[in-house]
Amino acid sequence: MDFPQREPEQQIAQLRQGARRTRRMLRTLIVLLLLLLWMTFVENANYEYRQTLASVAQRDANLATAVEHYVVRVMRTTRAVHQFLNGQVRDGVSEIGLNDILRDRLRANDAFADLGLCFPDGRALAATTNGASAIDRALCDGVMARLPRDDEITVFAPRATAHGPQVPLAMRLRGDGGGNYAVAVAMVSAPTLLGIMRSVRLHDATTVALSAPDGTVLAGWDSRIGALAVPAQTGGLGELVGSTGGSARIAGQAVLVSYRVLPDWGMRVSIASAREDALASFAGRRFFYFVFCAVCTFGLVVVYFSLMRLHGQSSRRAESLIHAQAELRALNKDLDAQVRERTGQLERAVHDLEVFSFAIAHDVRAPLAAIDGFAEALEPALAAGGNEKHQHYLRRIRSNVLHMADLTRQLLELGKLTHAPLQLADVDVGALAHEVLAGLRERDPQRVVETRIEPGMQARADRALLLQVLENLVGNAWKFSARTAHARIEVGCLAEDAGAEGRTFFVRDNGAGFDAEAAGQLFQPFRRLHGADEFPGTGIGLAMVQRIVALHGGKIWFEAKPGAGATFFFTLPRAGG
Repeated sequence: MDFPQREPEQQIAQLRQGARRTRRMLRTLIVLLLLLLWMTFVENANYEYRQTLASVAQRDANLATAVEHYVVRVMRTTRAVHQFLNGQVRDGVSEIGLNDILRDRLRANDAFADLGLCFPDGRALAATTNGASAIDRALCDGVMARLPRDDEITVFAPRATAHGPQVPLAMRLRGDGGGNYAVAVAMVSAPTLLGIMRSVRLHDATTVALSAPDGTVLAGWDSRIGALAVPAQTGGLGELVGSTGGSARIAGQAVLVSYRVLPDWGMRVSIASAREDALASFAGRRFFYFVFCAVCTFGLVVVYFSLMRLHGQSSRRAESLIHAQAELRALNKDLDAQVRERTGQLERAVHDLEVFSFAIAHDVRAPLAAIDGFAEALEPALAAGGNEKHQHYLRRIRSNVLHMADLTRQLLELGKLTHAPLQLADVDVGALAHEVLAGLRERDPQRVVETRIEPGMQARADRALLLQVLENLVGNAWKFSARTAHARIEVGCLAEDAGAEGRTFFVRDNGAGFDAEAAGQLFQPFRRLHGADEFPGTGIGLAMVQRIVALHGGKIWFEAKPGAGATFFFTLPRAGG
């Protein structure tokens, strides 16, 4: 967490203010999610409730339509029979003929229990399927007294008979002009009017009632009984017939009521479905949705408190971090002051050391030059009058003076490496290697050395410093292969690695070699693995090579075995970088 440079108290106050704002936003978000969840539950429950009621109402309406169609079929059959009888009476058919016709019509229509004719003079003709006919003088008097003056069928209240309640269906026939008329009467068993219900199977408690225009219950059906029933067998039919539809309580039970009126005869089909049964599936689904919403609510509450705990921990860690940053800034101030002080001291010490080194180097070179001059002046005199031993000493003096001068020069060059900035450019490594080998052959023309330089080697480097690297490495290969019969020197480059940042070059020879395990400090100044009497040198060259390669951001290593030559590897940046 990155804070502006303010006082820790200000940062902590800002952090706590942001934490409170975050907690409020999170709490608001959780509350909104819960409100959305439960509003969705309520809306879905209301929708399911309305859909369930509509589904039950539609089912009951379809059932009422089916009952209506069945009753209409019975009524139309009755009217057709009555109209046929009307024609027979009008044609003056005898009573014997009418009796035969009545029996024939009764056999042809299984919906009728009795079929008969009532005459104004009190005569009654009847045919029955049950032995004793229910159409008698008393029935005829009652029917003729209440029958309206039209030619449509009138439905009368059920009459109790030995074979159960039967509903009279009567229709006026012809008159004699003086108000006298005959009446055709068909007795229909009350359950027969709801015969369609024999094929209906319902799982919830449903009651069906068929009532006359005056509200008299003609027939009923109850799904709990599973069969047709008469009013005495089915409770609450009177309340059902009087209901205007919708929700109601019949016989102490909450029901959903639907009804349909038969327009031609004024009969009414009323259907009541138990509310609890009709809504049972809805209640199950609502309970499932409630449990689901409750689980989601619990989960959101758990998430909320978990986030609050994590946020509190984060806030405390942030406060601790602010205190730690404040302490770190204070320590950094002290450390910066100490670093500046120590850097100044180090710079002064390095400057003094450089001044001392240059002074020593120059002061040493001057006496060495004087010694060499005096030794050179003595050389003719000793050659004329001295013996061989004196001349040998003089040559040793001059050789050591030259060695000391060369060592001093290389030390100065090693010290200068860290001062001059690198002049980087794309350099042809192979061309520099050819240049170095040409110089070596010029100084030692009698040697025969097989050389191989890989063409096209490019690197991004300081040309002058890279030339020093090759002069030392190729020069060492030339020097240490001097005693090999078939000397060979190779300068090349390893295959490029697409993921590497630089290229790896190598210088290989088949010369004296050395023990690689014993050469751990080979790149330290004055570190030599061969004596000066074996191979001449100052021990500075490889230290200079290692420093130049490091200045280019590379590294150097070697592989060698005694008597099998040595290979020095070094890395440099790619050309074009």
